[in-house]
Amino acid sequence: MLVAIATAPLLALLVALAVADGQRVLDTARDRVVQLAQLAAEQQDDMVQEATGLLRVLARLPDVRMLDGVACEQLLDAVLADHVRVNGLAVAGVDGLVMCSTNPAARGLSVADRSYFQQAMADPTGTAVVISPLTLSRVTGKPSIFLATPLGRYPGSDVATGIVLAGVDLNWFTRLSDRMRHPDLVVQLLDVRDGALLAQTPRPPSMPVQRYVDHPLVRAMVAAPAGGSVKAVDFEGTERVFGFAPLPGQTAGLMVAVAVAEAQVRAEADGRFRMSIVAALSAAGLAMLAAWPVAQITMLRPIRLLMAAATRVGAGDLSARAKMGRGAADELRTLGAAFTRMARRLQSRDRRIKAMQAEIAISEGHHRLLAESANDMITRLSPAMERTYVSPASLDLLGYRPAALVGTHPRRLIHPDDRDAVRAAIDDRLLAGHPTARATYRAQRADGRWVWLETNGRRLDDGTGFVAVTRDVSDRKELEVQLEEANRQLRILARQDGLTGLANRRRFDEELGEEYRRAIRTRSTLAVMLLDVDHFKAFNDTYGHPRGDACLRALAGVLAGSARRPADLAARYCGEEFVLLLPDTDVAGAMGLAERLRAEIQALAIPHSGMESGLVTVSLGVAATIPFEHARGPAALVEAADTALYQAKHAGRDTVRLAADLPVPERVAAE
Repeated sequence: MLVAIATAPLLALLVALAVADGQRVLDTARDRVVQLAQLAAEQQDDMVQEATGLLRVLARLPDVRMLDGVACEQLLDAVLADHVRVNGLAVAGVDGLVMCSTNPAARGLSVADRSYFQQAMADPTGTAVVISPLTLSRVTGKPSIFLATPLGRYPGSDVATGIVLAGVDLNWFTRLSDRMRHPDLVVQLLDVRDGALLAQTPRPPSMPVQRYVDHPLVRAMVAAPAGGSVKAVDFEGTERVFGFAPLPGQTAGLMVAVAVAEAQVRAEADGRFRMSIVAALSAAGLAMLAAWPVAQITMLRPIRLLMAAATRVGAGDLSARAKMGRGAADELRTLGAAFTRMARRLQSRDRRIKAMQAEIAISEGHHRLLAESANDMITRLSPAMERTYVSPASLDLLGYRPAALVGTHPRRLIHPDDRDAVRAAIDDRLLAGHPTARATYRAQRADGRWVWLETNGRRLDDGTGFVAVTRDVSDRKELEVQLEEANRQLRILARQDGLTGLANRRRFDEELGEEYRRAIRTRSTLAVMLLDVDHFKAFNDTYGHPRGDACLRALAGVLAGSARRPADLAARYCGEEFVLLLPDTDVAGAMGLAERLRAEIQALAIPHSGMESGLVTVSLGVAATIPFEHARGPAALVEAADTALYQAKHAGRDTVRLAADLPVPERVAAE
C-alpha cells in the first residue's frame, strides 16, 4: 500500500502529461493544416491568376473590343489553344448576347441575367475581374465557374461596351488538389458564397457538386475570411481538424481547406500514453514485489507482534511484552520498547490499585457500619434526586426498610403542602451548584402518621450525586409550636387590659395614631369618647376593691357591646376611666352613642350609696373632628374629650358633654 501510495503521484503526473501531450499534438496538427491550406491556396490561385491576366489582355485587343464575330472567334480559338486550364472563352455585348465564343453553340445566348455579367458591367473602374459562384452552364449543362471583365466604354459614357468571359475547368481544380495528396490529408476547394464544394482530394467516385451553406466549416470560413482552423465533422461524417485559407489576390470567396482526421492525430498521443501507463504500472508492480519481503521483516511481522501484545494487555494480561527483533524498523523497535515500559507501569499501577481497593473496601465497611449504627437516616441520592442508598435508620424514622426506599424520590412521602418549599430549599439549591441545603417538612410514615423531619443535603465533590442526613424533629417542632402560641398570647396580653379584657392604653394609642392618619388621607370624621365612673373611690371605700373590680368589668361589657364595627375600639384608659375610639363617626353619632352608654350603664342598677340616685353612674366627654395635615395631632383630640369629661363632672355628673372649638380644615369650615 505504501508503494502504491508513493507511485500514485507519478501515475497522476503521467496522465496529466499525456493529456497535455495530446493537446499539444492537436495544436500542432491544427497549425500544420493551416499552413498546408495556405500553401494549397497559393497553388490554386495560379490558375485563377492565369485566367484573370488572360481576360484583361483580351479586353484590350481591338478585335475583341469591336465585337467582330469572325475575327473575334479566330482570336479566341487561338488563345484557348495555348491555355489548357481555361475551359472556354466568349465575348458578350452590352445587351448580354454572346457575340463570339470558342464554342459555336454559345453564340447568340444571353448572359444578361448572370450575376457576373451584371457585376462586371457595373464596375466603376472598368478593370475588375469578377468570379462567379458555381453556375450551371447553358451550353454544357454542367456546373462551372466563370471569370468576367468589362470591355472598354463608349466615348462619353460610363457604360461598358460588353464583357469578355472565361470558363474555368473544375477538373483542373481537382488535378491541382491531387498534387497535395497525402494518405492522412483531405484537401477541399469551397466557394463560401454559396457553400459549394468545387474540388476535393481524394475525390470520391462520381462526386456531384454540392452546397453546404450551414456546415460548420463553411460558417467558420465566413466568420474568418482571412483563414483559420476549426474542429468539425466533415461532409462524409468523419471528425476532422480543418485548416483553411483564402485564395490570395482575389476576393471572390474561394477558399482552400486542408483536414486531417482527429482520431489519427490522437492515435500517436494515445499510444505514448498507454506505453507510459504500462511502464509506470510495471515499475510499481516490481517495487511492490521487491518491497514485500522487506516489509514483512521490517514492518509487518513486528506490527503483528505489537498487536498481539496489545491484545493481551487489553484482555488484562499485563505481563505481555512486545519483542520486535533486530530486523524491525527503528521506529517499531522504539515503539515496542515504549509499549514494554507502558506495560510495566500498568502492571505496577494495577498492583497499587488493588492495594488501594482493599483499603477502600475496609474504609467503606467502617463507613457503612457508622451509617447503619447512626440514629439519623443517611441517604445517597443520584443526580436525578433518586435514592441509591438508605441507611437502616429508615425503619425507625419512617417505618420503611431501606430496600423499599431505594430507587424512589423523597418527595413521594413529603406532605403536599410542603413539597414546593422542600424542592426550592433542597432540590433546586443543590442542582444549582450550592454545596449544602436544609429544609424542615412533614413526612408520612408507613403507618400513616405525619412526623416532622429535618434534612441536611450536601453536594458530592465528584458530581455523582448528593448525600442527605435526615432526623426526626417532631418534639422540637412541638416545642416551637407551643412557644409560638405562648408568644402569641404574650402579644395579646401586652395589648389587653388584664381586669376588663378590653384593649389597654398602649393598644389604644397605636390604633388612635393609625386611624388619625387614615382620616387625614380619606378626609373622614374621627370621634373619641372618654368615660369615667362617678365617685368610684367612694365606691371602693364602701364596697371594697373586689366589688369595685366587678363593677369595672360590668361597665367594660357594656362598652365592648357598643363597639360593633370592626374599626371601633373600646379600651381601659386608666383606673376607672374608659375610652371609645370611633372612626367615621360624626358629632351626632358620637353624642347619640354616649347617651345610650350612659343610660345602659345606669340600667345595670349597680348600687352606689355615694350617689343621689343610689346607683353607679358615669360621666362622658365626646370630641369629634375631621383631622388635617397641620392640626395638633391625635393627642389634641384626646385632650378635647378629656376637657369635655371634666365639664360633665362639674355639671353634676351622670351626663354627657361635647368638646367645642376643635380646629377643622378650611374647606370643612366653609361647608
